[in-house]
Amino acid sequence: MLEQLKQYAMDHHIPIICDEGLLFLDVTIKKYQVKDVLEIGTAIGYSALAMASFGCKIDTFERNIKMIEHAKEHFNQYDHKNQIHLFPYDALDYQGELKTYDMIFIDAAKAQYQNFFEKFVPYLKPNGIVVCDNLSFHHLKPELVNRNTRQLIGKINAFKTFLIENPDFETTFYDQGDGMSVSQRKRI
Repeated sequence: MLEQLKQYAMDHHIPIICDEGLLFLDVTIKKYQVKDVLEIGTAIGYSALAMASFGCKIDTFERNIKMIEHAKEHFNQYDHKNQIHLFPYDALDYQGELKTYDMIFIDAAKAQYQNFFEKFVPYLKPNGIVVCDNLSFHHLKPELVNRNTRQLIGKINAFKTFLIENPDFETTFYDQGDGMSVSQRKRI
């Protein structure tokens, strides 16, 4: 199922987590004994389905109507579809109830990472982690890209600084995939 979904994403130019990033998620989920995940950015449901196959329950946000339709279709074909709950909302606009999570996985609008982090960290369990993808943003050099991409790279770098300087979390950055981070609350 995941291989077919990966091929679909490639054929339709839909960005999904790369194989190395997915392996990193699997290892991280096992290391931190993650059971409940809040995912920001569903797209077609590839990473949510993968995390469900790792044994997790996932609540996932997606705002794009076409992606919501694709994700629902893919979830319905999956044996463990009851492990995934799709919130068809812009995560930053959502005002409803949420439970607490072992892991928050942020893989959505890169310019909003800090807003996602700040809004959803209150739903993180005391020993939970926040994992972010795409922090290397394809290793693009600011001097070689257009103005909009330079601004996005600047926002990603500002978010990385926010993580480093955050007094409540200890963050480790990894080169796996397109640049990943794991942030965990500092123990008092």
